[in-house]
Amino acid sequence: MQPRQINLIQLNVAVLMWGGTAMFAKGVALPVSHIIGLRSLIGAAALLAMLVVLKRSLGANGGRHYVLMVTLGLLLCAHWLTYFKALKVSTAAVGILALHTYPILTAIIEPFVFSERLRKSDIALAFAVFVGILIMTPTLSLSDTTTQGIVLGVVSGLFFMARNLLTRKYVHQYTSSVLMFWQMLVTGLVLLPWLLVDRVPWAPGTGGLLLLLGVVFTALPHTLFSASFKHLSAKTVGIIATLLPFYAAVLGYLIHDETLSLRTVAGGSVILAAIAFETVRSVRT
Repeated sequence: MQPRQINLIQLNVAVLMWGGTAMFAKGVALPVSHIIGLRSLIGAAALLAMLVVLKRSLGANGGRHYVLMVTLGLLLCAHWLTYFKALKVSTAAVGILALHTYPILTAIIEPFVFSERLRKSDIALAFAVFVGILIMTPTLSLSDTTTQGIVLGVVSGLFFMARNLLTRKYVHQYTSSVLMFWQMLVTGLVLLPWLLVDRVPWAPGTGGLLLLLGVVFTALPHTLFSASFKHLSAKTVGIIATLLPFYAAVLGYLIHDETLSLRTVAGGSVILAAIAFETVRSVRT
């Protein structure tokens, strides 16, 4: 098998696993803070073991960068909390589609952060995504669970965008595995008090599901995704990554009997078209 074929398999497996992550929000009978906290601690331990075996350095370059690592961890924590809450109250497709507005939001905000030119096409894409969100939203009332899922998903995307921009501006010199280790460690430590104080009973199989979430659906896909860049272009990686909402919708239907409304399909199609266009354009310029 050719290296490129291996990378394509690695990438699709990683995206499929990330789509499966949404299933744990409903499959694990624990509060969101517990799921995220335990996921982070388990994932950090798995990444630590991998980095030790590979003899990679875990240290940061000075105190300022440790502060940045903590900041990135807090942003990841906020991103995961709002994302999993979106998945709890709504469907996997709605939560993930709303989250994936972040590439377009990034295209709008990034030029101001790095003193780059804001293109008119970026504004047009942002407007298209806004239209897609409006189509998906059944009502402007927050009493509707779909609307709650959309709002939480977009807010989660904003936190994710902030984390990515901060990484690009200040700490891009670290490997993705080292960055992810620190962020998951900070997230786990931040949520540890909730784990210790707010004791809740565990249903049978909860421990196994959390182990799967932390290792197989967090640490492993992160590693596979990073490895796929070795023989694949950023364009290919970005386009295949847009399959995430599709994978999540299929798994949601198969595992939790979730269905897609016509509004979700129509609005989601507009959002995915804008994301795919931005992905292809970004690697051509």
